[in-house]
Amino acid sequence: MYAIVGYFDEVTESMIVKLWEDLRDRAITDYPFRRMGHRPHLTFSSFPELNSDLLQKLEPFADLSEALPLRFRLFGSFIKSDSFLLLPDPSSLLSEFQREVYALQAASSLYSPENWIPHVTIANHLNLDQQSAVQHLAKKRLEPFSGTLSKIALIQITEHAVIELQLYSL
Repeated sequence: MYAIVGYFDEVTESMIVKLWEDLRDRAITDYPFRRMGHRPHLTFSSFPELNSDLLQKLEPFADLSEALPLRFRLFGSFIKSDSFLLLPDPSSLLSEFQREVYALQAASSLYSPENWIPHVTIANHLNLDQQSAVQHLAKKRLEPFSGTLSKIALIQITEHAVIELQLYSL
């Protein structure tokens, strides 16, 4: 599996990683650490096979794109889901960015613009006790915060690792 993802500024990434570490250290979940190279991110597009045209399109796209300001005030879960997410406030800039990323690829993505819900997965594959513990910790630790989407990457996701194939600053 391949994906185009956005990475955050150092402060935002560090804050999310610290939450992940707290969940791991409290033996709630080690979900974010199960794949080497996994970083906090927003997924803009994913696809089963890599189209070589995409490799040629991503750098010029990144060169023309600017870092995106984000505000996080929502923490929640998809309905009937065993995951918890941080969700950035919706913005026309973020939606347009995702539409442009989606248009770069020839393969169909699970993240079409009309179905895309921007989110950062905090924890996944949780039982009921873990879900309760994550909610409790999030309420205790999280405050609304701002950050910046500062990089875009083409990644490959394998069973044990996330491999950055291309990484560009915005």
